[in-house]
Amino acid sequence: MKTTIAILTILLLSACVTLPSPTQEKEADYGPFPENYQDIARDYLMLELRDPSSIEIKNMSQPIKQWIGDKLTGIKYGYLVCVEVNSKNLLGNLTGLRNDALLIRDDVVIDYVKDGALISGMKLCD
Repeated sequence: MKTTIAILTILLLSACVTLPSPTQEKEADYGPFPENYQDIARDYLMLELRDPSSIEIKNMSQPIKQWIGDKLTGIKYGYLVCVEVNSKNLLGNLTGLRNDALLIRDDVVIDYVKDGALISGMKLCD
């Protein structure tokens, strides 16, 4: 039992990372700017959302350099795109407009935050 607790403690502590400093943010590798970000975001949402035929995209922001993450899951660097989207849910009802966040790196969505808010409460999209 003591061995199991020791191993779990070591794993948890080794999984912890520090959040980036302003210097690290500035010097980080965010990957190339996603020139075709509109297609990348639209294609991702078509796969991710329940009813692709019902997707309505109202607005899409220009990509900005951003990191997403925390001390447990680690940090991901890329370009953040906010998408104002409406789609149908499991019951076939429109969900209403919401701002979803997509983090793009190397022309791939590496993180998707529905409603654009992290668990910590930090809003990525207004």
